[in-house]
Amino acid sequence: MKRWFSGLLAAVMVLLLLPASASGEDPKYYVSLGSTATSAEVNKPVSVALFMRQEPGDLTYNTFFFQFSYDAEKLDFANAAIGNSSETPAIINDNSDAGLLTIGGYGEVRSDSSIMLNFTAKAAGEATVKLVKAQMDVRANTAKDAQTASVPAGQSDTVTILCGGFPVVLPDCATGDAYVTANGDYTFTANPGYDYGFSATVNDEYIDVIDNGDGSYTIKNVTGKLVISANSTPTVKTYAVTVKGDGSGDVSAPTSATHGQNYTFTVTQAANYDYAVAVTVNGQPVTCTVSNSGSNAYTYTIPAKSVTGPVVITVKKTLPSGTTMITFNGNGTSDEWQKGVSRVISNGSDFDFYTDQHDGFDYSISAAGQSGIIPVSETGKTGEIGVKYTIPGQYITGGIITITITKAQHFDWNVIVSPYVDTDGSTIWLITASPDPKPEETKSLYYGGKPMLWSEKYKSYAWLLLSSKSQDTVKADAEAAITIKENAVTSIEYGGDVNGTGHIDINDAQYIYDLYNAKHSALDMEKFLRCDVNGNREVSVDDVQAVVSLLLH
Repeated sequence: MKRWFSGLLAAVMVLLLLPASASGEDPKYYVSLGSTATSAEVNKPVSVALFMRQEPGDLTYNTFFFQFSYDAEKLDFANAAIGNSSETPAIINDNSDAGLLTIGGYGEVRSDSSIMLNFTAKAAGEATVKLVKAQMDVRANTAKDAQTASVPAGQSDTVTILCGGFPVVLPDCATGDAYVTANGDYTFTANPGYDYGFSATVNDEYIDVIDNGDGSYTIKNVTGKLVISANSTPTVKTYAVTVKGDGSGDVSAPTSATHGQNYTFTVTQAANYDYAVAVTVNGQPVTCTVSNSGSNAYTYTIPAKSVTGPVVITVKKTLPSGTTMITFNGNGTSDEWQKGVSRVISNGSDFDFYTDQHDGFDYSISAAGQSGIIPVSETGKTGEIGVKYTIPGQYITGGIITITITKAQHFDWNVIVSPYVDTDGSTIWLITASPDPKPEETKSLYYGGKPMLWSEKYKSYAWLLLSSKSQDTVKADAEAAITIKENAVTSIEYGGDVNGTGHIDINDAQYIYDLYNAKHSALDMEKFLRCDVNGNREVSVDDVQAVVSLLLH
């Protein structure tokens, strides 16, 4: 009897030690996404199907939990149905603000192989629905973590639906969106140096392709599937050359310029005359190289990289000796009272000109001639013409004098200084500045030569300063230290990731706690600024609680 019992015990122990595969593995679950349609009109329904299967054996499960991300700007979630029935999952949580849909269920054994997610298209564009989490399991495994269902090879976890528009077919030489909104305009681009002979059809009917002249093309009012075609062999573009000005008769120039190739023309100068030559391509000034080929003939070359559009050559021929030509350039030329038109004046005479200087801009006036820099004096204001400037006659001695009028936008900013957090014996001051008007994207405010950070919460540029000075003194110093320069703006991220590790955890709360209690040994500008999570311009225990709330949420 003892020997029988010992043998049974040994057999049981062997069974317990066997791997799961020897006594039967858990089934493996597989999922994928598909769609009933690849496009949908605005305000019309569209559905996405979740397909499920199991290996080995027939599909059976008790629990399921799926999460989907979707484009909530273009799709409204309507409902979900299990299989071909009208039964809805036990768990449905649509967080449209985050574009996150959760469905799940539990209970008795199921064998349904699909779940239908029903949406309504609400805005034009490509909308993506993606499966981000998938768990399935049987009742026997409730003591474990639910099994992850995987996407098999050749299947997809993502569906893209074209909402409120039509698909676009482009040739390889063109670049553009894969869709166009209904009744909208469609623009695509191609190498601006070539003629492709583009044509287009909408629902197999030809439609005009508009060449915008800058390498982009537009098709108006698209009402169906758009197919764009191009010639198999594109040709290099050529551009018209226009010669104008009172010296145009002295110019020898080809009538066209070829894209991406040097373009050369010659000006043969008449004796006792001064010449001023200006060249534009696509309406923009271009600098040419100039060489003297003898007999008063000067050869001008537009570099190949600049030959990108129509060429205009303007040659001004001044009066004989005893006169001086005055020309203008700079971004403020249009504010000159005659819009920068060139003038010829007698030598030895004072030259007066006026600028209509607009509020919000600073103006700089300079002049140069054959002998170098020429002084320009502000000599007063006259009526509505503007500010009067004068070049003394002693500098009007012939040739060409170029006056450069430069204007730069003038910015004012409101500086606010407030206590951010107290430290041992000093205060960390929050300094914010709001420029008016708001600068271009390529410019930002600097504090003492270092770029300030943009705060969307404060609607201002921000800076922190550790100082024992008074608030008024800190403000006066700040107003003197803030400047504006070219710079790509860095914005403060207030999402709760204070320490910048890439995710939020309890250490972010600790970082704020330590700042509030003066435990940091050095000022870390960006991290310290992130600590004002609630955006009330100071660091307190409320900011610690804000991070904790994010963790719990």
